[in-house]
Amino acid sequence: MTQYNREELSLLNQVFFALFLVADFALFLYFYHTEFPWFVLIGFGIGLFIIVLCWTGKKYTYFLASLLVCTGLFSLVYNWHAIIH
Repeated sequence: MTQYNREELSLLNQVFFALFLVADFALFLYFYHTEFPWFVLIGFGIGLFIIVLCWTGKKYTYFLASLLVCTGLFSLVYNWHAIIH
C-alpha cells in the first residue's frame, strides 16, 4: 500500500468517524427524549469542534468539517416535523 492510499484512507476514516459519532449521539437523543433536544446536538457538535481544534490545530480538518456538516444535517433530519409544521 502506497503512502497516497494511506492518506486517502485516513481522510475517509475521519469523515466516517464524524458521521457515526454524530449519528449515534443523535439517535440516542431521539430515543431517550420525547421532544428532540436539538440545542444539545448543536452544542455537542460545536463543543467537540472547539475541543479538537484547540488540541490538534488544523491537522484533522476533514473530521472537523464533516462534524459540523453532520451536526447540522442530523439536527434538520430529527426536527423536520417541527420545522415544517
